[in-house]
Amino acid sequence: LLAAEALGRPVGGCAFERCSACAPRPGARDARALWVSAHAAVGMASRKLFVGSLPNDITDASLLAEFGKYGQVEDIFIKPGCELGRQWAFVTMADPIQAQFAKDSTDRILHWPGCEKPCDVMVAKNQGMFGQDSVHGGPVGQPAPVFAQASPSAPKKIFVGSLPLTITDAELRAEFSRYGAVVDVHVNNKPCEPGRNWAFVTFATPEQAQMAKVSADRVIVFPGSDKACEVTMAKHQGAFGQDALGPTGGVQQVAPQGYVQQQVVVAGGPTKIFVGSLPQQVSQEILWAEFSKFGEVVDVHVNYKPCDVGKNWAFITFAMPEQATYAKDCTDKTLVIPGGDRPCEVMLARNQGLTGKEK
Repeated sequence: LLAAEALGRPVGGCAFERCSACAPRPGARDARALWVSAHAAVGMASRKLFVGSLPNDITDASLLAEFGKYGQVEDIFIKPGCELGRQWAFVTMADPIQAQFAKDSTDRILHWPGCEKPCDVMVAKNQGMFGQDSVHGGPVGQPAPVFAQASPSAPKKIFVGSLPLTITDAELRAEFSRYGAVVDVHVNNKPCEPGRNWAFVTFATPEQAQMAKVSADRVIVFPGSDKACEVTMAKHQGAFGQDALGPTGGVQQVAPQGYVQQQVVVAGGPTKIFVGSLPQQVSQEILWAEFSKFGEVVDVHVNYKPCDVGKNWAFITFAMPEQATYAKDCTDKTLVIPGGDRPCEVMLARNQGLTGKEK
């Protein structure tokens, strides 16, 4: 209100044109000082801006020169490999006031040479490195939301998918350490398709794992990726993923992968699926990781006998019929296993017992 009066606007109106609170107008006396004063009371939360609709040849120097007009620029990240006309960048200012001032001064106003339209500027929804620290309405660095204390047996391991092929243990540890103490990182080292690499990250406590999942799922974009990674609680919590989550979220023990397990056919329906059209080099580990997204996998049997190219097959057994059906519905003629040239075929196995003898 003080800013409105000082600029000669009615108290009931807005003193600024491009902000819900206020925005400088041409010829206003000491407009920026008044803008800063007004927004100091509002307490804007974020320092990082998303800048879209940029020219593909945009440089750090160009962005620094332009956004340096509105305050101190601390960091610039230009997304590599964008489609023509869809280039974007993150620009981080020294404080939230400067970020908001830059946004209000440039959003749909700043027009870069070579672009058909002005750039879009908005406060980034996620404020950390690679965009993983969410804005919760308070200053950057504000304590994260507190989760209720979980049982010691609650899951501590997360599954991270849609990773670039070049991802490293160190990168994952650096990123996810923001949410708690990372005690182990396992990155897939088997061949896979671009953008479909995966990893397991284990935290010291269940609360840290849950915080990482909530904050990072479909939010973090690692360098070398064209989309945000997927983060879920790992269905299997032990070494190599063999301790399964029980019905209450705790860990129940399952025989280590590679050991023979007695198959129990649940009265409610089949628990084993047949997966065909697999590549020759498919491994038990790849199938275990892929199908664990749909439920508790208790056994994987891969054919290792000679077969035609692209016609390898496997049986995957779940703990419950619902999980088997869910996996079938989600993957049949959709899932392309790394190394394959077409989607695999997935169906409920006709014979449900060990080695396919029980119907």
